[in-house]
Amino acid sequence: MTSSSNPRADRIRAMMVREGLDAIVLSHPHDVRYATGYHSILERWGQMEAMAAAIVYADAEKPLTLVIPEANLGLVAVLNREEEACSFGEIRTFDMLNFCQVSRFIDPDRPVTRLAQDATAMASAIAGICQPDIATAVAAALADHGMAGRHIGFDEHRLSARIAPSVAHHYSDVLDLMMQARVVKTADELARYRKVGLLADRIIDHAGSLLREGADWNDVQARICDFMVRHAVIPVDEGAMLFGGAYEADEFIPDLFRTRGNRALRAGDIVILETQGIHDGFWVDINRTAVIGPPSTSYRRQHDILRDAFLKMVDQLRPGVSTASLPQIGYDHLKAQGVATPEKLLVVAHGIGLMPLEIPLPYPAAGLAGVKDGFVMEENMLISLDSLYFGAKLGPCHMENVYAITAHGAEPMYAAPLELIEAPLTRELAHA
Repeated sequence: MTSSSNPRADRIRAMMVREGLDAIVLSHPHDVRYATGYHSILERWGQMEAMAAAIVYADAEKPLTLVIPEANLGLVAVLNREEEACSFGEIRTFDMLNFCQVSRFIDPDRPVTRLAQDATAMASAIAGICQPDIATAVAAALADHGMAGRHIGFDEHRLSARIAPSVAHHYSDVLDLMMQARVVKTADELARYRKVGLLADRIIDHAGSLLREGADWNDVQARICDFMVRHAVIPVDEGAMLFGGAYEADEFIPDLFRTRGNRALRAGDIVILETQGIHDGFWVDINRTAVIGPPSTSYRRQHDILRDAFLKMVDQLRPGVSTASLPQIGYDHLKAQGVATPEKLLVVAHGIGLMPLEIPLPYPAAGLAGVKDGFVMEENMLISLDSLYFGAKLGPCHMENVYAITAHGAEPMYAAPLELIEAPLTRELAHA
């Protein structure tokens, strides 16, 4: 369980050297998971206060340090039961409320389990004593490894301020640095996302199969959620779908950010299927368009034009190309094909991984700069290409795929066809 076998920590170290940093303290759940692989249910509580931390030293001879509640030692054993998912050189522990105190008492009526044995076997990796909180545990680790007076980066300023009285240091904000590190994936991360892609294809196929004339939109979303959970995907929320819903009693708005629907789907309704969720820490983000019943000739043509524009943009997903160049390619194609108001085409190319939007630009990256300025794509980035035409005359058409950027072009992570999904009418079901 050493940091030398962790290519993500190695990538962080390389960037630290360029920034003149001696150590980085990470306490945001995504950064801790990226550096060490550690994660727990506690991070899903959405607490303002960090429940774990990781310390990466520029000197590779110093251990990659995982800082966790003592009671979660067993969880590390669970994470590493089948493979080394959680990587570290040493563990520093702290008390979380009184959970850790309680767990130290041995229950004479409880037999020793394999989990208990594996957790106890990690005792040799624990350095120092259990500290009363995460800040004192981080401070103790930094002091023990000679970091007083050194240049240390933090992804959360409060932790830097809290330890300053005991470990004086030169502070740097490393949120932007961590995004730049995370946006280029390791070989292991790409392999994991290929598995995510297989699940995404199954989810979008299942979502399409639930659509038909008379189907209740709220029920469709609930059934998609159920399917995702049963396939180890955590839905983005109770709706699972990003688009669709109603504002008033008798309408269905396909490109409304998800809200509840108030009527059954009808012939001719357009449905945007963008399923979002998390598997193995990575985001599923796939988008297809469906129509209830046979589409009109003009709408099918519009969808096919958008698909062709999408593929033209995909051709430019390669190292050295800026994402800022993609919207113009889509706009030019729609305009050349006579699509009404091509200005209604929204194109966003963004990184994806532990977060749905990973944009390697200085904070705040989610503003206009994320599209207008864009960023230059690098080999091994995962890029989600999102193409949304908010057409008024015929209705919207949307599609989105994730691609790995390779030296030779874009490798699709999803295999679901980009074609328009046609859901059956009730009478068609009756004749089936």
